[in-house]
Amino acid sequence: MVWIVVGVIVIAAIGPLFWLLPSKRDRLLSELRTEARHSGLAVEVTRVPKIDASAEERVSSGGAAREATIECAAYRLALPKRLPHAPRWLLFKSGRENRYLPGWTTLAPPTGLPATPQAYWQAVGALIDSVPGGCVAVEAAVRHISWYGRERVDGAAATEVVAGIRDCLTALGELHRALNEVPEDDPE
Repeated sequence: MVWIVVGVIVIAAIGPLFWLLPSKRDRLLSELRTEARHSGLAVEVTRVPKIDASAEERVSSGGAAREATIECAAYRLALPKRLPHAPRWLLFKSGRENRYLPGWTTLAPPTGLPATPQAYWQAVGALIDSVPGGCVAVEAAVRHISWYGRERVDGAAATEVVAGIRDCLTALGELHRALNEVPEDDPE
C-alpha cells in the first residue's frame, strides 16, 4: 500500500512537467521558423482577414459584428531597396472570382500595375499557385514581399518548404525590381 501512495505522489509531482514539453506541432513550427530565419526571411505571427468566412463567423448570435480572421505566420523577404514604382497588392487565396487571378482575390485594388497587366498577372500566378506551406495570402509592398500561411509541411522536410517559400518570394522580388524602373518624366 505504501508503494502505491508513493507512486501516486511521484506521478502527481512529475506529471505536470510533461505538459511543459513541446508537442510535435510546436517542434515542427520551431524548426520551420528557425530554418526561415537562417535563409534570410523575417518571421512574424499575425492575422489576416478570412475572406470566405461563414455567416456565423461574421455575426454573433446576438447580432454583433465579428471580424473573421485567420491566425497565421508571415514570412517576409526584405527587398534590398525601396521599390516605389513596382506593383503593390495583397492577394488572398479564395474561392471568390476576381479579374486578376483565378483562385485569389483582393480587398483593395492593386496599385502600380504595368500598362499591360495580363503578362504580369500570369507570371505572378505561376509563382504563387505552387508555393508550399499552406499559403493563405501573398503581399507585394514597397519594402518587402510576404507569404502568409498556416505553416504546413504535408510530409516534406522543413528545409524544402522554406526553400519553396523563399524561392517564390525571391522570384516575385526580381519581377518587381524589373518593373520598378523610374519613369522618364519622374525627376528621381
